[in-house]
Amino acid sequence: MRKKYTVTLIAIAILIVLLLGVEVHYQSYTSEKSDLSAFIKVEEGLSINYLNGTEIEVHKKSQQVEFSVTNQLTETLYYNIDILRVDPEVSATYRLVSSDSNFQEIIQPLTQNAIASRIAILPGDTHRYQMEIINDDRNEFVFELAITKENVDNSFANTILNNNDIKENVTTLFNTTATENEGLIKKSTEHGSEYYFRGNISNNYVSFANLLWRIVKINEDNTVKLVLDNTTESLVAMNNQEQVGNTDFLMSNAYQNLTNWYNTYLLSYDDYIASTYYCFDNSVSTDEMGQINYLSDIRLFTDYLPNTVCSGLNVSAKIALLTADEVMMAGATNTGNNSYYLYLNGLQASWWTMTPNKKENNVLSYITVSKDGALTKDVSETSALFLRPSITITRKTIATGSGTIDDPYVLSLM
Repeated sequence: MRKKYTVTLIAIAILIVLLLGVEVHYQSYTSEKSDLSAFIKVEEGLSINYLNGTEIEVHKKSQQVEFSVTNQLTETLYYNIDILRVDPEVSATYRLVSSDSNFQEIIQPLTQNAIASRIAILPGDTHRYQMEIINDDRNEFVFELAITKENVDNSFANTILNNNDIKENVTTLFNTTATENEGLIKKSTEHGSEYYFRGNISNNYVSFANLLWRIVKINEDNTVKLVLDNTTESLVAMNNQEQVGNTDFLMSNAYQNLTNWYNTYLLSYDDYIASTYYCFDNSVSTDEMGQINYLSDIRLFTDYLPNTVCSGLNVSAKIALLTADEVMMAGATNTGNNSYYLYLNGLQASWWTMTPNKKENNVLSYITVSKDGALTKDVSETSALFLRPSITITRKTIATGSGTIDDPYVLSLM
């Protein structure tokens, strides 16, 4: 009996020792894993899995930290990796490797700093990271890790800006024709900036709706204005005889023809095209003799100071024409120019702008562009000229290509 009791006591003692060992091991395990608080964050299609949490406690000579980034969308995304803080500052380093074959191993001091910026991740891909903290002095500290999605502006407008050297603070003599490539010029406006091409431009081609276009400018709201790199087939009057004196562009014969052309060629691409304002500048001044003068005539043929601020009527439409001011900014004057991007070789007649310059005996006269590329004025509204459609591309449009004739921009929706 005594022997059995003794054996039982020994077994209990052994069990207690084993339990104490398990507890010690568990405490050691939980101590080692005290920073293991996995946290998953989803940010606009980017799933970020912090396997050790975002705030990592370090107290060992070497410590492993793991995280992963997954692209849940069908488009390429970009992200940044940063260390937001190290508290307190210590002498430690880290080594970071990734499953992403494009990522180069990083070994550097562990300080508050940007680790890597604008990392591209393809649709459906996952990038897995292993970060070894090398803490030879066995300091105790906390550092905070952050992976954030980078919102890259890949809009059509921004692509154009990225593909061109922007000319700023340019003093342009608009009484001189632009026969050289003067580039993309920035113009400050009341509500921001706009950018227009001027001269012999070779990288503003756009293939859209099975037609070739030229970029005229980027508007201050980041929409992009295009003009057809051709004309419509028929010669048409701005206003028919029964419309003489009409100052409502939307009621004009020209606009009716543009609408019919739009419905034929562009209606199925309607989502790409913004309904925006086009300037019908019929603003006037009266001199001391009571003579009424159109401001466009003075502005463009006396002062040579084209303007994109509309002092006349803003017409809301999906399709219209260029203004005479925009043609002058592109490189035209009242003399011929066959070396700027709006010139059309082999054209047999002039084409309309939507800018009138005179009204006499109730008959409107317009500024037009002659077949040799010059701005001409005093053209009667009933004259038969070509139409050159202009449209504005929405902000939600992106583009591939470089804008050259051999590699024009090709548009798609975001």
